[in-house]
Amino acid sequence: MILLQLNDLTKSFDGEDIFNNVDFEVKTGERIGIVGRNGAGKSTLMKIIAGVEDYDSGHISKSKNLKLGYLTQQMTLNTDQTVFEEMSKPFEAMKNLEQEMKLETDWLAEHATEYDTETYKSHIDRYEALSNQFEQQDGYQYESKIKTVLHGLNFSEADFDRPINDFSGGQKTRLSLAQMLLSEPDLLLLDEPTNHLDMETTQWLESYLNYFKGAIVIISHDRYFLDKIVTQIYDVALGDVQHYVGNYAQFIDQRDKYYEKRMQEYESQQAEIKRLETFVDKNIARASTTGMAKSRRKMLEKIERINKPMIDAKSANIQFEFDRNTGNDVFHIKNLEIGYESPITKGITFEVTKGDHIAIIGPNGIGKSTLIKTIANIQNALNGSITTGANLKIGYYDQKQAEFKSNKTILDYLWDQYPTMNEKDIRAVLGRFLFVQEDVKKIINDLSGGEKARLQLALLMLERNNVLILDEPTNHLDIDSKEMLEQALANFKGTILFVSHDRYFINELANKVYDLDYDGGTMYLGNYQYYIEKTEEKAALKAKEELENPTVNDTVIKQNDSYIDQKQQKREQRQIERQIETCELNIETYEEEINEINHQLTLPDIYSDPEKANSLAISKSEIEQKLEQVMAEWAELQEKLI
Repeated sequence: MILLQLNDLTKSFDGEDIFNNVDFEVKTGERIGIVGRNGAGKSTLMKIIAGVEDYDSGHISKSKNLKLGYLTQQMTLNTDQTVFEEMSKPFEAMKNLEQEMKLETDWLAEHATEYDTETYKSHIDRYEALSNQFEQQDGYQYESKIKTVLHGLNFSEADFDRPINDFSGGQKTRLSLAQMLLSEPDLLLLDEPTNHLDMETTQWLESYLNYFKGAIVIISHDRYFLDKIVTQIYDVALGDVQHYVGNYAQFIDQRDKYYEKRMQEYESQQAEIKRLETFVDKNIARASTTGMAKSRRKMLEKIERINKPMIDAKSANIQFEFDRNTGNDVFHIKNLEIGYESPITKGITFEVTKGDHIAIIGPNGIGKSTLIKTIANIQNALNGSITTGANLKIGYYDQKQAEFKSNKTILDYLWDQYPTMNEKDIRAVLGRFLFVQEDVKKIINDLSGGEKARLQLALLMLERNNVLILDEPTNHLDIDSKEMLEQALANFKGTILFVSHDRYFINELANKVYDLDYDGGTMYLGNYQYYIEKTEEKAALKAKEELENPTVNDTVIKQNDSYIDQKQQKREQRQIERQIETCELNIETYEEEINEINHQLTLPDIYSDPEKANSLAISKSEIEQKLEQVMAEWAELQEKLI
């Protein structure tokens, strides 16, 4: 079923076309990605789809009663209501249904003496219809759904009763996403949904969206995320929106082939035009050939000219080079403790050798940035040692560098750093980072985050370091700029240590992954996909071991925990598991009892006996209350399960 269609859509701004003659279609359950450079018009297209921005010409049609959810990059919830109260709003209809069921139960109990009236029978029928509807909509599960989504988006139980206005802007955006997921729209529009998510939370969102029943349209710079979710891509480039079938990796391959095909068609047509023009020029004046020349000229006039295909704007031509290589041993890190006043983790130990491209990953707050600052000698170590190899020239890039301020122009700022370079050479360097012609006269304070990031990378390239230590180098960059940086770093013959949340970037660049944790961390000798495979393999082996040997403790116990603490923790977990089993048995029993009472209330010998009908109605109400209590208890126990 077609949910939404755009036909021949055109949009301009201040007389400049953003895109022309766009066709766009969304069907039930489809997963669509929108990609393109910063400023190409992705968010504008999304706003038009969402109905919050006008368009110049064309037509949009939507299915009747389409339920649409739209998450913008700036969307936040602003309310003094608690998190749980706000997250309950998508279930208002279900809560009203629950209240109607209670009113019917109360009415049946109060009017049991009227069992033989049509009114009484109609109330029984209405209660059964409400009960069936409530059950079909998973009415007993909505609180559990709320908790699942909130925990998945990294909110703790302690956050549930806090007012939403107490949270940061990024947290409020995550809460907006949570509420939108819980509302389960027919069409979900997400503009950069992973911006405020760490790697683990992004993985959870991927899994959740893969089971989401509605259609999804996503704008994202997270290429790994797109690869996992979407099956179609709309590429917004040069005022055109081109449709491709496949995930992001397949789109890149198809886009390049499409470009090559169009270029061949363009060159072939240009050759034919040149041949015809040459014939006309040589033969138009000759009496014997003028007829043929005129015929060729008419052919030229009828040719529908193919525009020269172009890849959107330019791509940065970045190369990181150095004058002298390091020795084979670059860093020998042993029992390194990092932090400010106290260590964040236990001792960190690993080796870095020449040519390594090591990605450092781990949860937020674990100290990834602190680790690479310590290795770069920007921050002091608390304990342990870092032994450096020979001939190291270290270049450091901090994600905060893309937030710097200056009233200087781009040209003057770079010139101040390298005063002996002539203007031509400085302009050449800036041109490689997409600052061309009058762009170099822009004031730095007026630049976007992506432009500032490219300027800092230009400075880093000029340093000619043989070791690069990078903290979130792809932040602020659009997809094309990320890909050019990937290519430049992949071709770099020196050594790289980098922190990144961009899994696609890690997968393309890293030959090792260091997973930092509170115990110090683990080195994986492969890219990000290898890391995923190994961690999944570890989890599978652990699960198998627990099944085969239930006496083995199924949690990772800190080394300084006592044996008694471990045993106590294990006993508590077994007790919770038994309590969950008891709850599940009780839930099954209560549901069977309710179904049986519903059946009995429809029997003539029951509803003809006021005393029996009244007794059953009261019993049913009591059982329903017990069921609600045990469902709540079951949900709480699931959260406690280690």
